[in-house]
Amino acid sequence: MIKKLILVAGMPSSGKSVVREIAEELGIPVLIMGDVIREEVKRRGLKEEAKSYDLVMKDIRAKLGDQIVAERTAKKLKSIKADMALIDGVRSLEEVKYFKSIAEDVHILALLSPFKIRLKRLSLRNRLGDPKTKKELEERDEGELKLGLGEVIAKADSYLLNDERPIDIFKDDVRKTIVHLMNK
Repeated sequence: MIKKLILVAGMPSSGKSVVREIAEELGIPVLIMGDVIREEVKRRGLKEEAKSYDLVMKDIRAKLGDQIVAERTAKKLKSIKADMALIDGVRSLEEVKYFKSIAEDVHILALLSPFKIRLKRLSLRNRLGDPKTKKELEERDEGELKLGLGEVIAKADSYLLNDERPIDIFKDDVRKTIVHLMNK
């Protein structure tokens, strides 16, 4: 059974994928909450685009509760043979509450990154469903905040700033933070 969870929260393109990468390098199993939404979009036969992801995310939460994505993610924890895991993409305090009900030690790690930098990153990464314009990112941010992401970030246990510093410095900060949490 998982005893320790690191819950990663951050606005789009704030560096969550870098945190996942470092955690995996350190041997920590990683689950991505957004995969639950992507799987549901595919199951429903919808086009894989931002509108579909948004529609499904809102629909399942409205019908099944704000913790549903956490519950579905947690089902995948059962197959993990480790004491610790990292969960990428926590968006509400209900999800945090759910994870705290199934693990002994839960740590929220929030990533902070300026809007203009996130917009630049999004324009370069070309991931399906990503916002491409300033207006699209503003709308996406607004949606994330309505889900409760701002509250999760406000109640985080630790923060990492991902700004214009070289990526290697951010990776070092991430590695130090995760190693500290592993040994806590």
